[in-house]
Amino acid sequence: MGLAASKRFGWRLVSRPDDELIAAALNGQGAAFAELATRYRAQVERLCWRFFNDQEIARDIAQETFLRAYASLSRYRKEMPFAGWLRAIVTNLCYDELRRRRRRPEELIADFAAPEVQWMRLVTEASPEQIVSEAQERHEAYEFAHRLLDTLKPEDRTVLIMKDSEQMKIGDIAEAMGWSVAKVKIRAFRARQALRRQAQRLRVIARRGS
Repeated sequence: MGLAASKRFGWRLVSRPDDELIAAALNGQGAAFAELATRYRAQVERLCWRFFNDQEIARDIAQETFLRAYASLSRYRKEMPFAGWLRAIVTNLCYDELRRRRRRPEELIADFAAPEVQWMRLVTEASPEQIVSEAQERHEAYEFAHRLLDTLKPEDRTVLIMKDSEQMKIGDIAEAMGWSVAKVKIRAFRARQALRRQAQRLRVIARRGS
């Protein structure tokens, strides 16, 4: 029975579970891992986009994630869902990239576009959290949110994205990053404080440059 017929009768085509595909990939079936990559590519790329407002960087890290996952597949343990294991890999790659690319706040303001400056003036009373939450709805907000995140330390930014955007628990973040629970809690607190300070600082710098 074809795909059209399956849909007409309300039947669902059964795809192979992750564990079965992993076992096949470990036995040398490259197509099995390709199926896994296809299954999770959108999630991986979306997470990369949360870290970087750059399509090329996001795609490169997503590709590196699957290469890294394939190379270390023999070390995967079933106790952790494959999606969680993959998320740990991509998050650590993004964290490493953040450490390589960190820039000073002043370097992030030089090319502010006029609409961004105008939008910032309208949200003087908005909290950094509100600015970030609106990032997906307005282009200016999206650009400003990423500039704001770019000013944070890599550890703070990583925790903030994993906790607030990915809705991960403190313990899960600690496990994914290989950090202590105490460190994650401290970083989460410092990240929010830093966001508030940097939001005000960026507004001041933008006003001076306008």
